[in-house]
Amino acid sequence: MSAELMPIIAFLSGAMAAAVLSSLSVSRGSKLQQEILKRGQVAPGRVLHVWRPKLYGAFTRIYFEFEPAGIDDTVRGCHIDRRSLAEPSASLPAVGTTVSVRYLPESPRQAVIARLVSRFTD
Repeated sequence: MSAELMPIIAFLSGAMAAAVLSSLSVSRGSKLQQEILKRGQVAPGRVLHVWRPKLYGAFTRIYFEFEPAGIDDTVRGCHIDRRSLAEPSASLPAVGTTVSVRYLPESPRQAVIARLVSRFTD
């Protein structure tokens, strides 16, 4: 193999590895959101900030706060909207809106905004 092709092969290999790792990360995150939706307890929450990335392919993030049962402090969380463009889209809540939050009782920081989790599974 010539030395001229090595940088091209290295770049393509790196790009392919990054795509595979990204896909696995999205899949893991989606499964965790589904698990929280199934097992989670419900609490009212309030949207603090909505971040819409300018980069194509990046996910919108909705920052929120809520008070889990049995905890005297407010917990802040970040919901990553992992829905694909092919799925039916729900409108994003505005800042200050009250939302239904589902969280894992053993780990309240693992929480999602219930209506934004895709009901479709892989």
